[in-house]
Amino acid sequence: MLQSLTPALPVIFIILMLPGLLFSLVPMMPAFPYMFLLAAIFGFVDKFIRITGTELAILGGIFGASLIVDYTAGIIGAKYGGASRKGIFWGFVGLILGILIMPPFGGFLGLFLGVFIAEWLRKHDKNKALKAATGSVVGAFSGVVVNIFLAIAFVALFAIFIYR
Repeated sequence: MLQSLTPALPVIFIILMLPGLLFSLVPMMPAFPYMFLLAAIFGFVDKFIRITGTELAILGGIFGASLIVDYTAGIIGAKYGGASRKGIFWGFVGLILGILIMPPFGGFLGLFLGVFIAEWLRKHDKNKALKAATGSVVGAFSGVVVNIFLAIAFVALFAIFIYR
């Protein structure tokens, strides 16, 4: 059975990776764990004939870079906007709640509201709170853009590795 699937195996796995590209549009979605797991499963199923451990490590490096982007982009934007640690904490809470309540893009609204409310309560200055909240969303959105490029690179490299 596996012998008959062998020619179609790369195509099947590339198609299975496409949802990972969509996941990369939303902060904190498991796009890269999903895609890396698929690459590893492909390696095991194919007995590492078409993808080597070194190539899997390269894909793992992209996965690691995406984690760094996910966890720092919004924080950097919030800090640049003048948010406090408390504002960043409540922004993160808002991000998680937003994703849970209004998937997939409620995270941006939750992040904004979390930082804005925390900073407004702390500083009693609507303009400073708005600047901090806007910075956090701009940072998170920038992180999504970077992750989209990383996801495209991941899938493209995977395809190159298995078809070379």
